Amino acid sequence: MNWEALGALGEIVGAVAVLGTLYYLAAQIRTQNQQLEKSNDHARAQTSVHINDQALSVFDTLMRDKEFVRIYYKGINNQPLDELEAIQFTSFITRFFGLCESNVTASKAQLSFEGDYELEFLYGNSYLHKLIDTEEGSRWFEEEASAIFSKEFLDNVARFRSDR
Repeated sequence: MNWEALGALGEIVGAVAVLGTLYYLAAQIRTQNQQLEKSNDHARAQTSVHINDQALSVFDTLMRDKEFVRIYYKGINNQPLDELEAIQFTSFITRFFGLCESNVTASKAQLSFEGDYELEFLYGNSYLHKLIDTEEGSRWFEEEASAIFSKEFLDNVARFRSDR
């Protein structure tokens, strides 16, 4: 065998080695993508569980505390609240707004499952607007909410509020 034949054979062996390496890399990338998708699904599931826990926590007071139910009823029906009752009622509103903004943040980060929460639904949530359409809720929204929640979130809620 002469040198040219050996060189050609070496090129063929090298090409086969490159193809094998490319195949191996493609298999590794495919496996990595599958693991990444599993990780993303896990993060979405954790976010969903956390948001559901947060929702249960928000309404837990209404389910367990009769005194707060009376305060809530007065607030929703625009009956006069004393100073402490107003603090409790607006704290409930703050917790519900926190839940909604968490949903918006998760949705924007694509951490909620596709189709779980549409941003328009979250900003226009009827219960959220029921709370801020009360006298105490409206005062809270105008005077206090901006110290706690993002301007973007509040602007979108206000936009839906004015469109109704």
